[in-house]
This record gives sequence, C-alpha cells and structure tokens, in this order.
Amino acid sequence: MTGDADYLAIAICSAVISLTLWVTFAASRRAKSADGFFAAGRSISSWQNGFAIAGEFISAGSFLGTTGLIFSKGVDGTVILFTSVISFLPVLFLLAEKMRNLGKYTLADVLVFRTDSRNVRVAVALSTIATGTFVLLAQLVAAGVLLESVSGIPFWLSVVVAGSLMGIYVFVGGMLATTWVQVIKSTILSVLAIIVCFGILAQFGFAFPKVLDAATDNAVAGDAILSPGLIFGQTSAINLVSYALAFALGTAGMAHILIRFFTVPEATTARRSLGWTVALCSLFYLIVIVMGFGAAAVLGPNGTDLVGPGGNLAAPVLVTELGGGAGTVGGSIALALVAAVAFASIVAVVAGVVISAAGTFARDVWPAVTRKEPIENLDADEQAREDQAQARIARYGAVSFSVLAIGLAMLIGDDTNITFFMGMAFMVAGSAHLPALVLSLNWRRFNATGAVWGVLTGLVSTVVSLMFTEALWMGNGPAPLTIQLPVIVTMPLGIAACVIGSIVGEKRRGRGRLEDEKFAEMLVRAETGIGAEVAATH
Repeated sequence: MTGDADYLAIAICSAVISLTLWVTFAASRRAKSADGFFAAGRSISSWQNGFAIAGEFISAGSFLGTTGLIFSKGVDGTVILFTSVISFLPVLFLLAEKMRNLGKYTLADVLVFRTDSRNVRVAVALSTIATGTFVLLAQLVAAGVLLESVSGIPFWLSVVVAGSLMGIYVFVGGMLATTWVQVIKSTILSVLAIIVCFGILAQFGFAFPKVLDAATDNAVAGDAILSPGLIFGQTSAINLVSYALAFALGTAGMAHILIRFFTVPEATTARRSLGWTVALCSLFYLIVIVMGFGAAAVLGPNGTDLVGPGGNLAAPVLVTELGGGAGTVGGSIALALVAAVAFASIVAVVAGVVISAAGTFARDVWPAVTRKEPIENLDADEQAREDQAQARIARYGAVSFSVLAIGLAMLIGDDTNITFFMGMAFMVAGSAHLPALVLSLNWRRFNATGAVWGVLTGLVSTVVSLMFTEALWMGNGPAPLTIQLPVIVTMPLGIAACVIGSIVGEKRRGRGRLEDEKFAEMLVRAETGIGAEVAATH
C-alpha cells in the first residue's frame, strides 16, 4: 500500500544517494580501462575490500528481511545470520588466495584456466546470471517496499528508481565505484545499527533477557518465538540442516562475492580482507538479532499489521517507534535515516551483482557467440584490445540487465519476504559453482566436461527442486517437498555430475600431457602467485 510522503526521509535519501553518485563519477576516471572497470585496477586495500564484501551481506536481506523474519519467527530466523558468518571459512581456506592468483575478471576465468572450453564459460555464465537475478529480486523488492512506505510513490516506480540508480553506478564507475559505495554504506549502516541497538536496550535497562521477556509477551507466537520450529517444523531436522547449508556453503560460490578478490593487489591482501569482513558482519548480525526481538518487544501485538505481509518493514517501523512514534519529529528523523541508509545499501548491493552479471555476459557469453577462437589463444596485444571491447559491452549489458531485473521485481510484487530469494541465490551458488571450483583447484582429473555437467546439473536441479517446494508449488494439494531450500539434495548432485562428467570426458579424449602441465602450472600459480594479474598503475 502506498504511504504518505515523508519529505524529510526523501531529503536524507537524496543526500545519501547524491554522495554515492559523486563517488561514482569521481571513480569514472579510473574505470576507462578494462582492468579499471572490471577489477578497480587491482588497487583495493584489505580493509576496503573487507568492508565491500561485508556490504554484500549487510544488505536489505539482513537489515530488513532478517529483522522481519526474527520478528515473526524468532529463533529460526537467526539461523541465516549464524551460518552466514561461518560461510566465510570455506572462502578463506579453499578459495580466496587461489582465486586471486588464477582469475582475471570473472568466475569462469578460474574454471577455464586448465581448458579453453567455451562450453564452460557459457555454462558458468548461465548459472551466474541466474544467481544474480535471485539476489536482484530480493534487493529490488526491498527497495520498492521501502521507498513506497516513506515517499508515497507507488511500488513499481520505487523499483524503477532503484534499478536506474544501480545501472548508473555500474555504467559510469565500474567496480571501483561500486566498491567505494559499499564501503561508505557499510560504515554508515553499521554506525546506525549500533545506535538503534542502544536505543532498544535502553528501553529495557540494557538487559537483553528483558527484551526477550517482552518479546514473548507481545509476539503473536508467544513463547514459541524463543523455540525452534516456527520455520522448519518441530521434527524436520533435515529442513533445518539443508537451510543452514544453503547459506553456509553458498557464499563460496557467489560470483559477485568471489570477483572482489580480483580487485586486490595480491593474494595475502585477499586473505586479510576476510578478517575485516568477519569482524564487521559478526557485529552487525548480533545487532540484527537484538533488532528482531526488539521489534517484537517494542511494537506489541499490533506490530504484525504495521510491518507488512512479508515483514520487510519491521526495522523502519521499529526505529520510528524508538524515535517517538509516527507523526513525531523524532520518529520522522529516525525513519528518514534508516530509509536513506537502507536504500543506499540496496542500491550498492544490486550494483555489485549487476557488474558481476554484466562482466559475465561481456567476457563469457559475448565472445562465445561472436568469436571463433577462444580469447585464451590470443596474443597479449589482441587480448588487451578484446578486454577493452568487453568493458564497453559490459556497460551496456549492465543497463539491459537492470531493465530485466526491474521488470521481474514488478511481477514479483511486495508481499514476499526477501530473505527467501536470497536463499534461492545461495542455493544455486552452492550447488552449481562451489563443487566445480573446489574440484578444479584440487583434482588433477577434473576437466571441461566435468565442469559443464556439474554447473548445469547444479543449476537445473536447484530450479526444478524449488518448483516442488511450498513457496513455489503451483499444483493441487500440499507441496511434494517439505524442505524449503533443498540444497542437501542438489549439492551432492552437482558434485556427482562433476566427477562423472570428468571421468566420461577423460575416457572420450584421454588425458594428455598438456592437461597435466596445465594442472601443475595452476598449482604453482595458485600457491605462489607467479604469473598472476598485477595491479594497474595510474
């Protein structure tokens, strides 16, 4: 439902967006080259990259969606937060440094290091774009709900505004601009979250147990809000495990997260940046837990009517109440600040996803369609010219992808909790990307056939299985699958397809000396960085 315009919120939103646009246009001078557009000239420091990666997680999905989920479902809503912090461990130990040393601009660059197969690039591109689409839907729906509530403009127009801004960030400033927008957003949002947390605790004598007591008194679910089962059921341990695995392992396959390791000057910087990420995310997620239960405690029994059908407005309604309530000066200022920072958070995240999808299209799909010879076979000068052309294609691809995402978000509407879409994205990443990446980096017999089979099996099994879950089931009667995010089924299928495909491919072609040499070269480069892409000089 369209709300009344809050001109203070609109003014502060405009000020924050103006700041990020200024950063974008300032960064555009360093985004002219392909290296500058795709990888920010590999000049990002560890803390900057850490804040930028954290910004991908400290998003509308956690700030708005997860707060609403804890507000309505209690303990079960915290599963995402705990598993998200754990999710950085596979990235740290299995991928971060090796990705930096092996890759150039996209996820497919790593998987084709040992093969020049176009099929690998196309398969990875399809799954990357699918993953990005799910993330964009989550963020754009949140943007539409947020702007609609504070500005009075319709949901569809709110989505158009957010989608247009993300296209500008990518088209003009490339990776450098999106990185700095994430850094600014993460800093402001963390400070604001700390203030809100203190505001909640102050009302209950800085005693979190009193917050929980009030939450059980006021929540619709009563005491059940502190017990597991409201989302996953009292007896479905498999549902809980599968849901947790989707977020715990899916991070290691999210393309828009992994490509950030290409922006740092060396592999050790990639490793250190994850330390910053874990510290910032851990702090923020603890605050989100306080906010979720605090919303149930402060808003009372009528809170369900105020936060919207998907619960995505729990955080804005909570801070309005803490500021003095709707219609008061304090309430308006509090809402304005949260709306502005949350909107900036949304646009920053979608910009990161869009540059990942646009880069994938320009570097992996477009050459496969227009070129007869793989780009890996070109000499250095030809590759430089090809990279520059791909940067131009990526800019226009970003605009096209933004338009597509806007249209899909309008079709989805504003009555779905956005956390579910994020879960779908993590499920695709964990089932389609992670098995292929880990095997490619560690298994000598892994080949192009295994990569294509694994990625496509993970992608298709994810989409098909989700159609049989309760959220997307279109048939009569109860949904055949009671598991909400069945990654416990799709990830083993992806791993099996990688292994079987590699064995089949090896039997068809045999394993030659060149493949053994490429594997040896990959091990040396992954562990030492010899031959890795270097930082650009400006």
